[in-house]
Amino acid sequence: MYELTFADGQRYVGQAVDVVTRFCAHRRTWSDIVEIAFQRVNRSQLDEAERDQIRRREAAGVQLRNVVHTAGRLGVSELDVLLPPAEQRRWLIDHKPRIVRLGSRPHDPVLHHRGRHRFTRLTADPRFTDELARLVGTYLRAMVPVPELTELSYWTISALPATNVATYPRLLTVSVHALETLYVYHDRHTPQDLRLCMNIDRAAARSHLRTRLGLAWMNTVEACYRIRPGVLGLHFTSIRSVHDALTHPGIIKAARRLNLDLMRKGPALNWKTHCPDLVEHVLSI
Repeated sequence: MYELTFADGQRYVGQAVDVVTRFCAHRRTWSDIVEIAFQRVNRSQLDEAERDQIRRREAAGVQLRNVVHTAGRLGVSELDVLLPPAEQRRWLIDHKPRIVRLGSRPHDPVLHHRGRHRFTRLTADPRFTDELARLVGTYLRAMVPVPELTELSYWTISALPATNVATYPRLLTVSVHALETLYVYHDRHTPQDLRLCMNIDRAAARSHLRTRLGLAWMNTVEACYRIRPGVLGLHFTSIRSVHDALTHPGIIKAARRLNLDLMRKGPALNWKTHCPDLVEHVLSI
């Protein structure tokens, strides 16, 4: 296991069987490495040792450039070019939804053509009601920073994706970076009973909800994602209950914390299944 130190004081914790080869690869990515430290760890214990060291450094307030196993990238991010850090901080502490200017959205004719078939199938599905579409639009306005500018680059929406199709198929999914943050799904055996899941930051949720409303009124599941630890999944059986959650300042703060952390980790990875028609539909209704 090894640790890189950079000129700006940030660090990177990693593992490698061949440290020299891995270091050379890192040099091609980062030119500001000033120090490397490493220690021998049994190969079977590398994964756990890496996660443990990352957790320790995050707890101590060390800024890491790691993407995997970290709660959020605290240092410089590509997102800063599109949305200055000061604006990110203001958005994070606010809880008001944005007015989205649809004319500012990215236009990709290939994606429009690719997603048109699934969008048509989705809108023909009687379960995809105006109420559900309005809910998704509300989520994007409230939980995603400047959605018309960050669409496709940092977040995507998929119609009828193939995720868990054999067990819990999705009707639609909103993803930020590589994580589903809002999705509508059902048990394969009971397709008429739609459920909704909204992922939020666990620490922020407990901080903002424990002393006010609490989490007892929601079905919560602690989710374990490699790309982003510390996630709490809120599962709902009615659209009304999700609407209520989307107006609660504590839940808004926890959802925004997760989404911003994910955006700072890197760009959207599910762009190939992005459905621009669905975005326009839910933000227009």
